[in-house]
Amino acid sequence: MFTGKEKRRYERIEKPFIVKLQTIPEEPKARISPDWDMVVSKDLGAGGVFFYSSKNLGIGTALDLKIGFSTSSPPVECVGIVLRVKEQPYTSIFGIAAAFTKIEERDREMINKTALDISRLENHNLKRAFA
Repeated sequence: MFTGKEKRRYERIEKPFIVKLQTIPEEPKARISPDWDMVVSKDLGAGGVFFYSSKNLGIGTALDLKIGFSTSSPPVECVGIVLRVKEQPYTSIFGIAAAFTKIEERDREMINKTALDISRLENHNLKRAFA
């Protein structure tokens, strides 16, 4: 049970979205691989994303991110930093929380609007189910 103060500034979307990511090396010319890893978000908000990965991305790791919302629109491209890593018990999977450090304001607003719209719709459907 969560008993602390909520730190999130934005509504979260607890829906799966495809996230492509690449680590950003400290040395700009030291990019390790041109390949992108693909993961699925557990939740997403205008301030960051949480996902599971088979890679233990260290706290402080900078990430290039591409987040797909639909096949009809281009992905949101942004930069994030790993804030929290939690190893999942009895697996080789890690829960990764990353905050966006560089994102276009229109993309942040679109994510926030989508989260608010989904939240309102879910609340409306819940109220109707119990009416």
